[in-house]
Amino acid sequence: MSMRKRTSQAFLAAAGAVLAVMASSGPAWCGFEKGQTCPVMPGRPVKENFFVDYNGKRVYLCCAPCVKAFKKHPEKYSKNSE
Repeated sequence: MSMRKRTSQAFLAAAGAVLAVMASSGPAWCGFEKGQTCPVMPGRPVKENFFVDYNGKRVYLCCAPCVKAFKKHPEKYSKNSE
């Protein structure tokens, strides 16, 4: 077996192991969990497709206007997302 083929197989095995770990950790890995509420409009449930990456964390919001508001004043709303 060539060195190239062994390297490819090792890479695929490692990538598969990483994907298995990520999949087994579920929502905690991706940061989105049902039941979270919007930091801009507390009480409103967040949606997976509205988010902002802030200080190395993904902050989920409920709607596009909240994304815009969070981006404009992240320090104000980041306190509500912790």
